[in-house]
Amino acid sequence: MKIVFVCTANICRSPMAEGMFRKMIEENGLEESVFCLSFGLAAKEGKRPPENAVAVCREIGVDISGHKARNLSSLKDLDIFDAFVVMTETQAYVLKQAGVPEDKLYLLGEEEIKDPYGTDLDEFRQCRDQIWGQLQVLFQRLCRFIRK
Repeated sequence: MKIVFVCTANICRSPMAEGMFRKMIEENGLEESVFCLSFGLAAKEGKRPPENAVAVCREIGVDISGHKARNLSSLKDLDIFDAFVVMTETQAYVLKQAGVPEDKLYLLGEEEIKDPYGTDLDEFRQCRDQIWGQLQVLFQRLCRFIRK
């Protein structure tokens, strides 16, 4: 299964989600079954995550310090992914307009994940915790699917 996490700039929310989800995959020995990446709809290629994003992920044992932003437009084939996990309804709409089938689009949680860019550590922690909680739900669903 190939999953892509998508946000706007690919420096805060989606790399945090990718890093945390990768940790879940590794801790459960699913590296052979699940692959994940992150991209941004308006990412500046190569841009690094802000220090607050790196710091709050490090607090839970996730290292995103080596992440470099990737723009989704650089992908030649969107069909290789089984699921596109977005942070907002607007991002889902943009992907749908770009030809991603609706059955491959997933909003991470019932509430949109607010972009913490430019905010303090506490806001980044709240964002991280919101993503973490929703990733646990997603991961449990995924595990049921993979282990069947």
